[in-house]
Amino acid sequence: MALLSIQIDRGSGIPVYLQVEERIRMLVRQGALVPGAALPTVRELAVELGVNANTVSRVYRQLQSDGVLVLERGVGTFVALEGAGIGGAMPKRDFNLLSKKAKEFIHLAKEAGMGSTETSQFIETLWKEVDDVKR
Repeated sequence: MALLSIQIDRGSGIPVYLQVEERIRMLVRQGALVPGAALPTVRELAVELGVNANTVSRVYRQLQSDGVLVLERGVGTFVALEGAGIGGAMPKRDFNLLSKKAKEFIHLAKEAGMGSTETSQFIETLWKEVDDVKR
């Protein structure tokens, strides 16, 4: 079973379930969780994170719906096969470049006096603008 490196920031303004969901997506994208890897049970992860089991259950259901995870009743929860959900792991070089650029952006946002919630909302707005241009 994969150990999940998930930190919850209760003061961020971002709901806990979204933090957990996005972190699992990122672990898959990074290749830290490979296709077929078993995840902790709902109860195990809830205890580890200090959250309600319903929160973890909600995350697992959403990730299953998105094709990132496969839930096998009575067996466990696993990362979906490569190509499903978010497309599997990103090449390490690409991930490192993206990480570097994101950190540069975060530093600029902090210098501008923006907090994490405001920065997240700013990115979400820009993301939607880019999606609108593609259509």
